[in-house]
Amino acid sequence: MYFFLSVAGGLGLLVGGLLVMRAGLRRVFSPALAGLLGRLTMTPWRGLLAGAAGAALMQSSTALTLMTVGLVSAECLSFRQGLGLVLGANIGTCSTVGLLALDPPRQALVPLLAASVLAAVLSRRLRSGALALSGMAAMLTGVQLLSGALAGLSEADTVVRWLAAAGCNPVAGIGGGVLLTFLFQSSSAATGLLMALAGEGTIGLTAAAYGVYGNNIGSCLSSLIVGAAAPLAAKRVAMAHILLNLAGVLVFLPFTALFVQAASLVADDFSARVAAMHTLFNLVSSLAVLPFAGAFASLVALLVPGRNGGA
Repeated sequence: MYFFLSVAGGLGLLVGGLLVMRAGLRRVFSPALAGLLGRLTMTPWRGLLAGAAGAALMQSSTALTLMTVGLVSAECLSFRQGLGLVLGANIGTCSTVGLLALDPPRQALVPLLAASVLAAVLSRRLRSGALALSGMAAMLTGVQLLSGALAGLSEADTVVRWLAAAGCNPVAGIGGGVLLTFLFQSSSAATGLLMALAGEGTIGLTAAAYGVYGNNIGSCLSSLIVGAAAPLAAKRVAMAHILLNLAGVLVFLPFTALFVQAASLVADDFSARVAAMHTLFNLVSSLAVLPFAGAFASLVALLVPGRNGGA
């Protein structure tokens, strides 16, 4: 019963949070702020840099991607502007692997949600901003509830044993990486565990590479859920995030041996090599798409068709 309540509550917070954040953002974004955000994301390169900086500062590509979906949903950004932020978020999240100690306290989300709701109720001046903040906090709390429910189904040590036994089995390795991301609510935190396991010799570098692939696929869960309830342009942002990571895995998978060798050239110890693989995967995936951002956006629009392009 607890599992089903957690899943239902998590989904409700994710979808409801998106609607609340969209309403707040539409009110809080003055023409001047909207103009500044538009200039920051005017070109794919600018959007990538802004997204990378934002994900690095927030220490969460998931949070930035959810915020981007909210901004596009509120029509503060177009789909193509949001696409640049998503490409940058994948790069910015690489900083988290080296700064895992700065991971924000998870227990702070519920007080933040309660405080922002209270501010929205009591203060007319702060209402719009508090609505946007409470929507974002609700979405992240929903992610945690879903992750906690999944954690009840499969403990981390079980997944670790699965990864250790995976060897060169890509299906088991990628599946283990996806589950780790669900459990830790963060692809970077899951990569941090892979670093520790590789450093201890529990898993090999090939298994760690498959785990990195799975971590990036698992990070798309929130986009998949939120995108299902979002307007057309925001659906396309969510699809772009999913497609970017899936395409990256499909391209990297046949060259995993070369990928592992390249990481070995960059770093000496096993832990650093896993961090290098995480960074290389996200850098190459985003930078490879950037010159073809227009074609990539057209492909996403083809996969998520609709009258209003939101581009």
